[in-house]
Amino acid sequence: MSSQKMRTAQIVEYNKPYQLCERPTPVCGDNDLLIQVHAAGFCHSDLQVLHGQFPAHLPLTPSHEPAGKIVQIGAQVQGSWKVGDRVGVLNFKNSCKSCVGCRQQLRRRHRTDPRFCQSREMAGFKHDGAFAQYMLADPDTTVHLPEKVSFEQGAPLMCAGATVWGALQKLKPDVQPGEAVAIVGIGGLGQLGVQFAKAMNFRTVAIDNRDEGRKLSMEVSEKLKPDLVVDSSAPDASDKILEFTSGEGLAGIVVCTDSIQANAWSLEQLGNGGVMVPVGLPKEKWQFDSSALVFRELVIKGVYVAGTEDVQEMLKVVAEHDITSHITMLEFDDIPGIVEKYTDKAMKGRLVVKIA
Repeated sequence: MSSQKMRTAQIVEYNKPYQLCERPTPVCGDNDLLIQVHAAGFCHSDLQVLHGQFPAHLPLTPSHEPAGKIVQIGAQVQGSWKVGDRVGVLNFKNSCKSCVGCRQQLRRRHRTDPRFCQSREMAGFKHDGAFAQYMLADPDTTVHLPEKVSFEQGAPLMCAGATVWGALQKLKPDVQPGEAVAIVGIGGLGQLGVQFAKAMNFRTVAIDNRDEGRKLSMEVSEKLKPDLVVDSSAPDASDKILEFTSGEGLAGIVVCTDSIQANAWSLEQLGNGGVMVPVGLPKEKWQFDSSALVFRELVIKGVYVAGTEDVQEMLKVVAEHDITSHITMLEFDDIPGIVEKYTDKAMKGRLVVKIA
């Protein structure tokens, strides 16, 4: 298979459209899984990669949201992997097992975690990703895709889903089921976040200053709709949240936007001991009210994309509760124009490319 050519889309020059081309199919090493990519998502960080925010050697194959099938298994790969398995692939891979990050994880969890490895590879960011017919995956960051979850729905779960699921896990143990939790910014991450929060039995508030976002929060199954939808730009937005929480304020809030103003406002909506998890990465530094932080004993937690075990648990919840993303499907030949699609104000949810 390695002598065959495959179709791929690549960044050849920053801030220029992706180029469609042919490249050799990657060679499956002894510790690799070779994946035939069936669907690959486009994420906000893919736009940042295209703009050169994460410098890498070019040309580079982008996208870090793949779902597909295993077509080859390396000779040294451990585990129950089989050719034909349906899988999703996280973008961190190939930990060195010897750096500070790896040693810390070995000490704390008795295993390495490529997310914290100082020498990790990052598919779609600094190393080739999923806008190709085939890609190499690390078994340690590959997950089984439930039969109920299509490739098209599975792809966004590998970043958007894994990120907002990980953020909601960070609310534990301070926030308990039955307490009020808000998701701020209802796009691809936020729509999944609302559904996850409902599945976790939180009283869920969807917050967005855009009519499109508020509508998107309701475009889910009846059992997963938010209990309250709030326009954050409305003068009575905070009053509505206080009324919903009987004057206590929110127990938890996950912010799925990089807006500094939205993050500052979100912190103010928390009650005593509340937990905030910001997901977006602004170019400038966050700015939070120190008085609210201190006198209400608020907690701000950082979150990376969830690790393999958490993502596998997330996929069980997705299958059990029929959680879905609002997706717009594109064909492979549409990739050069994907940025225009993504930046269109009418765009909502996630963009997913059909690869195979």
